[in-house]
Amino acid sequence: MKIHSIPIFVFLSFGTLLAFSPAVKAATFQSNFTTALTGTDASKGDILLNSITQNGIKFSNFNFVTSASILENDVYTGGNTGAASTDKGDKANSPFLTQEDLKAGNASDGAKVAAFLGNNNLNNIIDTEDTGKFKINLKFASNITQDNTGLDNLFFWERGKNSKLTIQALDANNTIIGRAITLDSATFGDAGFKIDTMEIGGEQQVGSWGVKLQELGVSSLSGLQLTADKSFNGPDFKLLARSSQISSEKVPEPSTTASLGFLAVIAAGLLRNKPKFLV
Repeated sequence: MKIHSIPIFVFLSFGTLLAFSPAVKAATFQSNFTTALTGTDASKGDILLNSITQNGIKFSNFNFVTSASILENDVYTGGNTGAASTDKGDKANSPFLTQEDLKAGNASDGAKVAAFLGNNNLNNIIDTEDTGKFKINLKFASNITQDNTGLDNLFFWERGKNSKLTIQALDANNTIIGRAITLDSATFGDAGFKIDTMEIGGEQQVGSWGVKLQELGVSSLSGLQLTADKSFNGPDFKLLARSSQISSEKVPEPSTTASLGFLAVIAAGLLRNKPKFLV
């Protein structure tokens, strides 16, 4: 029996093209957002996160911060003193008025931290003075568990891309678990927008970065402990988590789609030009 088949180079080419097709690098992601204002005011108004795209998957099953406990926060005495405070775009909406003098152990101030982080407005953030030091425990709306989607579990944005932030997982009893890691926003990807908030005199670029639970040495968590040291240059940040169960939409990579289409044309042409199977 003589069998005619598609030459092996077609399959090799197929694998090669797929191997070199661009994919989202680990920890980077695309923020899909809507700005309430336009032009030069866009960075000052509401910037509402609609969804995130990572590794070609778009999702919006966000798991927001619902409570916060301020364990440590440098005392505010005026000017550029203190550490963590609530901040917003110059013309953005916010759940409360911004506040500089957030006090450690004050439940009301902790609730304000949670409110500014616990929404999809990327122009509601926590601002930190350059040499400020704080430690804050956060709780999410529901437990976060590692899954097999290949997506990150925690998503961070930082104004200025020039600061660090240490994070560590918390269990349901607010006990520290796993290991602490320090994020350096200088290595963050470009989030695709700028913000101009009450604490600064002009707009700044925002960076974004994702973290998997494995990086924290855990398979599930209920919250995070955030720490900024005096040497961290004052992180100005927003964060949220992804619920473990997702209803995602696969978004093909443009070059991958083109490669597959090109190979399909080649294969079809070869088959048309080959003789029929002979037995």
